[in-house]
Amino acid sequence: MVLYGIFGSHTTEACPLNNRDNRKIMIEVSQRLADVAQRNQIELKQQFHSALEHNFLWILDAQNGHVVQKFMIELGMAKFNSMKIFPIGTFQNVVDECKRLEQLSKTNGT
Repeated sequence: MVLYGIFGSHTTEACPLNNRDNRKIMIEVSQRLADVAQRNQIELKQQFHSALEHNFLWILDAQNGHVVQKFMIELGMAKFNSMKIFPIGTFQNVVDECKRLEQLSKTNGT
């Protein structure tokens, strides 16, 4: 499994706070979320939303980016949001890789 971030956004007009059809979708998404995640073998880690900025960031564990895409389409989130799906790691992952590269550099004399 790999950590993925989903950065999504929608217009003010499409915002569920302002758009009745999308509000209904969001309520349905909240009711189906756990089931759809389980069916797609996805573990949700965090979900952050900035309502007045019309952006969201979800963090999840999944097999690959295609599974994440399928998940978001199946949920209905793709009906009114544009999204970027990207693999992510922790700050500690970056530090560990820097240390590994430094050690490799010392070993190779570069």
